[in-house]
Amino acid sequence: MLKKTFLSLALFAIVSTNSFAQDKKAAIKELFHLMKTDTLIDKTFSSIIPMMTQRIKAEHPGADQSKMNNLLKVTMDAAKEMTRKILDDDMVVFYDKYFTEQEINEFTNFYKTPAGQKMITVMPELQKEIMSAMMTKYMPEMQQKIMKAVGPIEPASPAKPAAPASPAKKPAPAKKKTN
Repeated sequence: MLKKTFLSLALFAIVSTNSFAQDKKAAIKELFHLMKTDTLIDKTFSSIIPMMTQRIKAEHPGADQSKMNNLLKVTMDAAKEMTRKILDDDMVVFYDKYFTEQEINEFTNFYKTPAGQKMITVMPELQKEIMSAMMTKYMPEMQQKIMKAVGPIEPASPAKPAAPASPAKKPAPAKKKTN
């Protein structure tokens, strides 16, 4: 009887814990949905693309622009796909690790408020302005500091072929003894 009671309690604890974990994960997914993370990702990447295009054109003026534009598009599409996978798979695990269910619920409640919705709405523009400031105001200075510290990076000169190994000297033949 005691074994059955203990087994029942253990089973109940496992089921309750699993149910709690599922509830928390569902709450995290609800938070992501409320935050419109998929839309934010698209808007963020859409705002970055024009800046990246301008930067690439400035850095590679003689390059085939259609190839550069295709490279940028393929890169951004791959980055979006990777980001969605991270969001769908890994972010739930990360939020579960670092936030309690109560904190997730508090975030959810915040994003339901007008201020929370405004934050969601303006975030892509805010990120665009931050990126623009970083690229125009701070990146050139950072590049100058790096170049000053490291110096220009020259293309590697072709390696000189190794000199042929000098032939090994053979030991002189032993002198024969004459009797």
